[in-house]
Amino acid sequence: APLYDQAVRLFSIETPIVAAVQGAAVGAGLGLALVADFRVAAPEARFTANFVKLGFHPGFGLTHTLPRVIGQQRADLMFLTGRRIKAEEGLAWGLVDEVAPLESLRERAQELAAEIAENAPLAVVATRKTLRGKLAQAVRAQTNHEHEQQAILRATEDFAEGVRAVQERRPGRFLGR
Repeated sequence: APLYDQAVRLFSIETPIVAAVQGAAVGAGLGLALVADFRVAAPEARFTANFVKLGFHPGFGLTHTLPRVIGQQRADLMFLTGRRIKAEEGLAWGLVDEVAPLESLRERAQELAAEIAENAPLAVVATRKTLRGKLAQAVRAQTNHEHEQQAILRATEDFAEGVRAVQERRPGRFLGR
């Protein structure tokens, strides 16, 4: 999928990335937040992997990246419940590196980026490469699998119902077909 090609491209960037999350990081937005090395979030931020509420399968490499950041058990909880995680809980889980007031969020994220940037650039890139290992390749393999599962689920009645239910802000009435 072209979106997943772009996800792999983003994971291949050599420069460290600091994300400033001010609102909802839901689905692919959560996937995008996890491209970053660090996440600075406003108290209003919330993180959701609500795919199962849609009758769908997680994507954007999240089934690889989310457990890597917060651990398998917490990732399983987020994936299988579709629960929203607020910034403070995300901080305790390691999903968020710092919580900053909305009015100073961008400034705080830029300060963290500057703290990284003041170091020797070749050493930063080399260290990051070591820390990330073969992350981009792992995301490619995972997005291939996720895309296959999404194609299967996209054709189900449960997916159509899940989309309607989320739009109507109600629990889905799933039939398992």
